[in-house]
Amino acid sequence: MKVVHIEERFHPGMGYQINFFARYHAPGYSFSILTSNSSRLWTASDEEEDLETLDKSFEKRYNVVIHRLPSAMDRRSKHNIWLKGLVRTIRSINPDILYVHTLESYSSMRIILSRRLLSEHTLFFDTHTLLNQFQHGMKQKLFLWFMRQVASKRIERYGARVFATVPENRMILKDIYKIPGDRILYSPIGTDLSVFNYDSGSGKEIKKREKLEENGTVLLYTGKINDRKNPHLILEAVALLEERIEAPLYLYFVGAADEGYREKYMQKGFSNEYIQTRFVPALPVTELFKWYSMADFAVFPSENTLSALDAQVCRLPVIMESDTTNRERVTKGGITYEKGDLRDLSEKIWLLINNPDQCVKLGREGEEFIRANYDYRKIVQEMESDLGLTNNNTPL
Repeated sequence: MKVVHIEERFHPGMGYQINFFARYHAPGYSFSILTSNSSRLWTASDEEEDLETLDKSFEKRYNVVIHRLPSAMDRRSKHNIWLKGLVRTIRSINPDILYVHTLESYSSMRIILSRRLLSEHTLFFDTHTLLNQFQHGMKQKLFLWFMRQVASKRIERYGARVFATVPENRMILKDIYKIPGDRILYSPIGTDLSVFNYDSGSGKEIKKREKLEENGTVLLYTGKINDRKNPHLILEAVALLEERIEAPLYLYFVGAADEGYREKYMQKGFSNEYIQTRFVPALPVTELFKWYSMADFAVFPSENTLSALDAQVCRLPVIMESDTTNRERVTKGGITYEKGDLRDLSEKIWLLINNPDQCVKLGREGEEFIRANYDYRKIVQEMESDLGLTNNNTPL
């Protein structure tokens, strides 16, 4: 049995869904990843990383095959990159099952428009799209027309299936894209419990290395530093508290930065000497648990992020903006603030600064909640069952 996963961008060192699907796939079938040759999403410049070396190590470790295609229209977004030779390569591999990640991507649209691919392969798609990502305008209208009049009808006609990753995008698939309910499956985003665990020793080592005061509080942000994730809102929210801060407060921003955004929004200084802002470049996914174990709480001020699940399972409370998906993910282990309300964000930050016992309580509840509901090992087993594959997910 040959299964090909199409992911327009793939990096062996990152912690996206496809990385964990590869790690925990059942050994009884062939697992291949078809992707682009671009690493621009994860690098600060246009220089490409040595993906060939990284790929070989990943392939050997997890018994997978990675096919990289030249790409076009590479705009530093996770999807909507054109894979040159996509259809030809699929035909040459001739998989039994084709799993196309992100229904809204160019690759998905190209496959949906190919009656031959639809009829010759068992097709699965997934979606990660949320309501806050929809935009107004003609482009959006054309996209929705395609989904309703072309994609949904072909998915039904050729028996393809689509995985939702949160209840919110299940609703989008059914009510907005008009995909029949019996064509929709569920496979939630999760976290890797073999990578993300609370480790007090590692946390203490980082605090010592960073020369942090014992009575200080560490507020952590991890992820891209750009105008979609809006980490500058943390600085603005803390500015509203500046006069109240009477002990060290360390604001850590860990991740790759869009330099234009950083120069424009992340240079804010504080007159209160207790407040320090520090930047750390993007780290390998295997290093992040140490930072989550070191911090007192995390703030993810905009949109949704997989990092919140990783942080929670490391006993780190999180603050996120209130929307359907975030409220579900912080059922335990965090709090939400009213979207667009900077003062509410500020007060939620102040609440956790002044309630270390509540942070500990939220952290322990969050770890238990994530372990019970978002373990990738279980998620992959259930996904493979839906694909009709044998489940024997022993880590390779």
